[in-house]
Amino acid sequence: MAKKKVSKRKTSKRSGAKSTARKTPTKKSSAKRTAAKSSTTQKNAVDPTNHFDGFTIRDCKRIAKQVFRIEALHDEQVKAMRSVLKQNDTLAVLPTGFGKSLIYQTLACLVEQPVITIFPLIALMRDQELALKRAKVPVVRIDSSLGKRDREAALKAVKSGGRLIILTTPESLQKKDLLQALKKNPPALLTIDEAHCISEWGHDFRPAYLALGKTRERLGGPPVLALTATATERVQDDIAARLQTTKPVKIIAPPHRNNLRFSVRNVPGSIKSTVAGKLIRKLRRPGIIYCSTTKSVDEIYAALKRAGIPATRYHGKMAKLEREKAQKEYGRPRTRKVMVATSAFGMGIDKRNIRYIMHYQVPGSIEQYVQEAGRAGRDGRPASCILLYDPADLDIQKRLITKDHVNLKQLQSLGDALCAWADSGEEVSVADLALSAAVQTTSCRALCHRLEEA
Repeated sequence: MAKKKVSKRKTSKRSGAKSTARKTPTKKSSAKRTAAKSSTTQKNAVDPTNHFDGFTIRDCKRIAKQVFRIEALHDEQVKAMRSVLKQNDTLAVLPTGFGKSLIYQTLACLVEQPVITIFPLIALMRDQELALKRAKVPVVRIDSSLGKRDREAALKAVKSGGRLIILTTPESLQKKDLLQALKKNPPALLTIDEAHCISEWGHDFRPAYLALGKTRERLGGPPVLALTATATERVQDDIAARLQTTKPVKIIAPPHRNNLRFSVRNVPGSIKSTVAGKLIRKLRRPGIIYCSTTKSVDEIYAALKRAGIPATRYHGKMAKLEREKAQKEYGRPRTRKVMVATSAFGMGIDKRNIRYIMHYQVPGSIEQYVQEAGRAGRDGRPASCILLYDPADLDIQKRLITKDHVNLKQLQSLGDALCAWADSGEEVSVADLALSAAVQTTSCRALCHRLEEA
């Protein structure tokens, strides 16, 4: 018994010694714990500018299923979403009908901050707005077509903050009222749909595209998501430079789809209309016939009407209301007409059952061809992509390229006009400068932007 008592006392003494040691830590051990605690705090600190912090791909898949009724995502969609979640600038080059819009829409449903999406055309924004409203996703559209009341209501929604998709154009995003409304609620993401327009349109008649990098800075530098169906390496580099991105993550999927049947027919111009007519009678509708000139569009449209084939047309020389009516009518799912159009038609069109795309003349580039042909068979069913080739068509494209792009003569005229106005000591508007230089206003605006960058 005595031994037991001694043993208990000894044990008690050792426990007491240990307890005392814990209560009075050395300076060295205390410093270690403080450093460890500081390290853990830094590791768990939340970046206030990363609005996607804590979200995962599992969250994205849940949103896609619950809100947009999409059961499975493409690998490339997942890669793009994951890249944005990591705050990376991202360029996704995905085929037409691949679900590019779903990427930004899903991400926007995760955060309690606005997500801005830039579109080249108001018609595309309207389609997206209707689709998002049907899915009960908070959305506003801000563009030049809005009346005063509608614009004020949209800006009020932006100022209120919270989850919101803002659909707008590069020009509207530069307006003071919108930038002011976004000051208190900076965007979590800046998305540019049809991002190839930065390179293709910005240099000639949409200089606001070239200023998107500076506009991004004014918005607080949110991550960028650039979406397009086609972009060469040169265009990809131009997009990255204009948006002021640093080493963007590039996600590129091949444009080929198994349900598309491609064919090229060598057809001289003298018999092209006859060959096209025979093909059109055999092919299932709806379809699109792309022409390089408005004259060809009008001629083929008239021929189809005479033959009793349901058809409509679309080109830049038509009145705005007439174009909008044609696009709206053709876009209806049950409409089974033939659309005869220039390349001005089709960007962002959401018609899944197009059974064929015929190019009556050679398009301006491989990228343009891939994008236009890709509008066929978005429902996954077989569709035909037919090119009627005539070497003489290349001359048409050469003339169009010369006509559309700003040339040295125009630049010299603008320089002379600027010198004349400088000598007068008066301020000059773009419209007056264009008149003095004998160039179009849009070309003058683009030229002035180039001079500013020089």
